[in-house]
Amino acid sequence: MRINNNNYNLINGNIITLNNIVPVANSITINNGKIESINSPNNSYKSIDLNQNTLLPGLVDAHFHLANFGKRLEMINLKKINSINQVYQLVKDKVKEVGPNCFVHGFGWDQTLWENQEYPSKEVLNKFQDNPIILTRIDGHSLWTNEAAIKRSSYNETLLSPMGGEIINDCIFIDNAMNPIRKIIPENSNEDTKRWIQTACDKAMKYGITNVHDAWQDPIIFNSINDLANDNNLPIRCYGMIGSSHLDLVSKVLDNGHYLNKNYTVRAVKAFIDGALGSRGAALLEPYSDCPNSCGLTLITYEEFQEIALRCAEANFQLCTHAIGDKGNRMVIDVYAENYKKDYRWRIEHAQMITYKDMLRCQEFEIVPSMQPSHCTSDMRWMKDRIGDHRTHRISRWKTFTELGLKIPGGSDCPIEDGNPMFEYYAAITRQDHNGWPENGWHNEETLDRMSALKMFTQWAAYGEFSENKRGTIESGFDADLTILNNDITQCEPSEILDTEVVSTIVGGEFIYSTL
Repeated sequence: MRINNNNYNLINGNIITLNNIVPVANSITINNGKIESINSPNNSYKSIDLNQNTLLPGLVDAHFHLANFGKRLEMINLKKINSINQVYQLVKDKVKEVGPNCFVHGFGWDQTLWENQEYPSKEVLNKFQDNPIILTRIDGHSLWTNEAAIKRSSYNETLLSPMGGEIINDCIFIDNAMNPIRKIIPENSNEDTKRWIQTACDKAMKYGITNVHDAWQDPIIFNSINDLANDNNLPIRCYGMIGSSHLDLVSKVLDNGHYLNKNYTVRAVKAFIDGALGSRGAALLEPYSDCPNSCGLTLITYEEFQEIALRCAEANFQLCTHAIGDKGNRMVIDVYAENYKKDYRWRIEHAQMITYKDMLRCQEFEIVPSMQPSHCTSDMRWMKDRIGDHRTHRISRWKTFTELGLKIPGGSDCPIEDGNPMFEYYAAITRQDHNGWPENGWHNEETLDRMSALKMFTQWAAYGEFSENKRGTIESGFDADLTILNNDITQCEPSEILDTEVVSTIVGGEFIYSTL
């Protein structure tokens, strides 16, 4: 339901502005996509009764994957599947559905949910001889495949692991080892990609999301979003990060300056330094506690990363780098420090495991930690085994970052996580799973207060994309990007946050989703 009213008042609401001058209001007035006034309704405009619902600055997911989200809604969903036998049965059903020689894709398996928590053997998927099968792990940093797919790739029978990658059991391919397998997948078409993005936008706006930071765009995604924007079919805002491996597109964008097309902005480049903790690909300063011969993986060389950083610095583009392990974060900070410019706002995407010494360097060099609260609560149950008690305090240090004066753009990394901002907000203030475990929160010294958590998905997310002077708070003259909820998440019981419903989502004054 999309309603376009140029001028109107929103009245009788619980309005949380994040504006220090008028922190709470009961009405705001919208004129041609902008906020005209607060607590001063214009009698010549139509008034819409909020019925005491809670209105917030428009929610932003600062680390999202639009095309992947839409695409993965069409794949076998392996999230929360707790046995190999269940995975096998789902694949078997899909093979029967699509017939021989067709690719079968799945996403979301997690061996830590299985009884033995070990990677599967090659025999499981090799039972399917006529279909290439590619199942991506929940973190996106490893895949499980079969012989039918491997034979189509550039790998030979020896299956040697490439630099920055690892192959386990002749069927699990981690980080850079995934690339030859991914290359056999038929290329996405523009039409498919546009459909996936539209599907993702439709889901996002029902979650109350007004804007996403799309954290890896290739040429097809770039062109598809432009097509949608040109046709007025991009209902939410999108802040794009061009993938650093797409050199031609990176060069084109950097050489032409910051890119703006209606709801679509590109002024950032995304790079990867390491993998994920779940697949033991995150780069650590010390070996993994449950794999003492491994410190994880670094995916690019220092020289390659420094070259990307130099290009971004010269073009005045933001660099956003995936770093999860404490060594990975240190490597990123080292390069960022060498290229530091005032207010460059270079980001570390995830910053999941980091030493206090390196957090102080983030403060010194104004590095922006872009973080996803649900990563903490998804991973906490196995973190002690993975890195040991002596290092778990380095995980998801939101409170410490804010005490150092750093703003944290908050996101979900959807489709790695569900993409619901209520789930991320809940994780940020509780550090508990949805059943309330552990009782007082995991490393609860790092929980955030409710207003700081709200800023992660509004004001601080706007800061992460250089738009804090026009969005992120409710102020006169700002864009009318707003989210209306049926509950006050800053006051209600934590468990009620999970059931909070979105009443309306407004972008540029337009109701792109509404049940009012």
